Amino acid sequence: MFRKILVPVDSSEESRTILRWAVGLAKATKSDLTLLSVVDTEDIRIAEASARSDGPPAAASPVDQVITKVKADLEVEAVDLRATGVSIDIRVVAGTAAESIVTEAQELGVDLIAMSTRRESALARGILGSVTDRVLHSTSIPLLILQPEDLTDDSLGSGFVRHIVVPLDGSTLSETAVLPATELARATGAILVFTEVIKLPIYGMDMGGVGYGAVHYAEHLDTKLEEENATKYLQKFVENAEAAGLKARAQVHVGNPSIQIVNEAASTEGSIIVMATHGAGGIKRWIIGSVTDKAIRSAHRPVLVIPPTTT
Repeated sequence: MFRKILVPVDSSEESRTILRWAVGLAKATKSDLTLLSVVDTEDIRIAEASARSDGPPAAASPVDQVITKVKADLEVEAVDLRATGVSIDIRVVAGTAAESIVTEAQELGVDLIAMSTRRESALARGILGSVTDRVLHSTSIPLLILQPEDLTDDSLGSGFVRHIVVPLDGSTLSETAVLPATELARATGAILVFTEVIKLPIYGMDMGGVGYGAVHYAEHLDTKLEEENATKYLQKFVENAEAAGLKARAQVHVGNPSIQIVNEAASTEGSIIVMATHGAGGIKRWIIGSVTDKAIRSAHRPVLVIPPTTT
């Protein structure tokens, strides 16, 4: 399970909200928590260059001064967090955010990174990326992604995880999410919902001789056999979970995978999605997208992403 959790934080209120949720997770799983703040050296160099004419240089470098100040602020905040019984460590490093997060996670030997993301347009995100995106595609460590605006006071309290949605599709890759989801259910007492979505065929309509255009789903096809097979497939995971003393059920949906997964998670407060990702990146990911990516952006629920190399 998760024994060491890394939480990147900055001065924003959003990162503090994530931290409160992570403390609840660490307490439930009996994990140690490391708070990481990354000092952007480029910003400091710019500020230093503009201030050189104001007086003699300080005894300590500007970077060291900022690191000392940030570390002191985090230590103050850690006092209240430690009062919850969670072991809290503080790390402040200089560098670029994504690279530093990945490096620190590897050096510290953490087995979970918990961080926030923001909803952006596909175009802006595809071209510019985000710190969370870059971390997700640069590490084999599981990544818990949360959107601060979706975390209410209720979701930060006891019983904050009550419903764990585990999307499966019959592949070995998707099944790598089963073990961490099961262990999370054991730690929190949540219900496991093993889910498979039967995808409907899609038909494109040519427009003016161009081979793309409006898209229609074959909504009236008979999927009864596929649903029966999916139910049998999921039932073995339900039985394994119940044999381990956990609560579990199977749920088969028909339609668009990302929409159905999101709807399943949205049906219950205190839900979290645990799913594997194939790790596609770059322009391919921006154009095509992925079920995991769409779930992260639209679920309004925490998503625990299990990279393909994680066992």
